[in-house]
Amino acid sequence: MSDEKKNELPIESGNTISEAVDCFNDIVSDLAIPVPIKKNFVKALDRILCAVIDIPVQKLEEGPAERRAILEERIKFIRAVNAKNIKHIEADPEFALRASRTFTHRVLRERFNLERVFNFVIDIFKNKKYDSSENQQTSVHEGKTISEDWFNIFEKEASQKSVEDMQRRFAKVLAGEIEKPGSHSIKSVKVLGEMDQDIAELFQRVCSMSVALESFVDNSIVDIRVPSLDGNPGQNDLRKYGLSFSEINILIEYELVVPNYDTINDYKICIVDKGKNIANPFMHQGGHWILEPSSERIEKDKFMLSGVTLSHVGSQLYHIIEQIPTQQYTKNLKEYFEKQQLEMVEVSIERREGNIRWRKIH
Repeated sequence: MSDEKKNELPIESGNTISEAVDCFNDIVSDLAIPVPIKKNFVKALDRILCAVIDIPVQKLEEGPAERRAILEERIKFIRAVNAKNIKHIEADPEFALRASRTFTHRVLRERFNLERVFNFVIDIFKNKKYDSSENQQTSVHEGKTISEDWFNIFEKEASQKSVEDMQRRFAKVLAGEIEKPGSHSIKSVKVLGEMDQDIAELFQRVCSMSVALESFVDNSIVDIRVPSLDGNPGQNDLRKYGLSFSEINILIEYELVVPNYDTINDYKICIVDKGKNIANPFMHQGGHWILEPSSERIEKDKFMLSGVTLSHVGSQLYHIIEQIPTQQYTKNLKEYFEKQQLEMVEVSIERREGNIRWRKIH
């Protein structure tokens, strides 16, 4: 089966049960991912897609013949029940027909949206490469699976999204949950579901301007903020970069940023230790950066950054947002650090068993 065919999920009307089962087998076997992740992928495949023809997870691990037989019997049973129910409808036939068409249209639209989301999930995993250390790390989470309650909310919210950008964001959330169950809370899924395209683009702007401290043990966000370069975001010093006071308030209403406009956090860990040449890189604009002190800089106990801070929900959704260029803000951010006798230097990183190594990008 060609790659193009494998990316076509098997719930279109023209497909047979046999073709559907073969396609599911091809999808699962084609992914070079660690076993614990593959188990969660199969569970998601069963929950999001196989619900259309009701293939249970355990049957995905049986032979094709057994699977097809069970599916055929289930479909015969469902058709028999539906035929019996139709006979008992005591209503205007035209009304029943209109109601049936409306219901069918809604269900098909929702299933199509979920199919599109899972197509993007497949693309994500096809493009991933796992090294030996990542395989070892995933074994720690081997006993963890995605909860049914989480799936209930995800299906409800993702099925309502017809815009491709939003479908891709939901796909990233599901892919993250497949890799590490619990990485996105039910609350974050609900907030993502409440976003329209305008709110999503506003949040994208904030994420693109942000600097973020990441835990290199579990890749969670420790702190993420849009640094205030003029000293007081409460006085709207971010307006010149396209982030107005009223827009910040909208993000507060969506619980994506904290209500306090000017929180602070210590970023001294990002400054290179002159003696040991070590630092914890921060993220900005899709890259990793360190702060290299000048020879004249006097070492201090702390290096505090203030600014608009993303909430816990916002931090969880940060990883699914594609960064957009913010040249003027990034230029001024570097100048801000220079005034503190610090040079903002981009680095490449290498992760090894919870530790990182970095080197400058020249």
